[in-house]
Amino acid sequence: MKQSHIEKFNKVYADPACYYGSELRPEFTIFFNNRDLSGKYALDLGCGEGRYSLYLARNKCRVTAIDGSEAGVEKLKKTANDQGLDICGRNMDVEAFVFAENRYDIIVAATILDHLADNLRAMIAEKIQDALKPGGILYANVFTADDPGFLLHHGATDLPPNTVSDTAECMEHYFKRGELITLFPDLHIRHYYEGVEPDASHGRPHFHGWACLLAQKPNHF
Repeated sequence: MKQSHIEKFNKVYADPACYYGSELRPEFTIFFNNRDLSGKYALDLGCGEGRYSLYLARNKCRVTAIDGSEAGVEKLKKTANDQGLDICGRNMDVEAFVFAENRYDIIVAATILDHLADNLRAMIAEKIQDALKPGGILYANVFTADDPGFLLHHGATDLPPNTVSDTAECMEHYFKRGELITLFPDLHIRHYYEGVEPDASHGRPHFHGWACLLAQKPNHF
């Protein structure tokens, strides 16, 4: 991630409150609620303030969480400590992380793949597939070309107020329809969703175009 983008996230994560809110995407909680996650190994890529990591740790997962923002990781570690949760938080770029093969039962990649340059995005997606255990689950979400930020990304200057996220400047790529699925050809799709939704969780109210994926590594790998 670009240094200017890291500095932007350090600034927003300096807020004592959870800047992006504490609620998780509904497809994630619907899938994982009421499942026994005790002792499962989980990896949260681009964890930010760590809402997914905290959920998994509360459900007895062994969580490794990484993010390029030092402020985000430090906030997560403090929250985990205050709540008596065991989370290994690491301040590092996803590019520098060593993905062990067949290591993780759960991998979360929430709004991280869209922050990666083209050449890096495909490489990380391949490493994610390799790092999942057979039967392991990937949860990934990204912003799509239906997001108003896409127009800003392509030079629009006359967007209506209250349409674009205040951190839209940090995006590297807005996904085309169906593109997220193509990054993970070796996984079985358990759930896929695309849509445009309002977001009042941070900054001024705005809209996001979402693509959200739950996919499983076949047991015969």
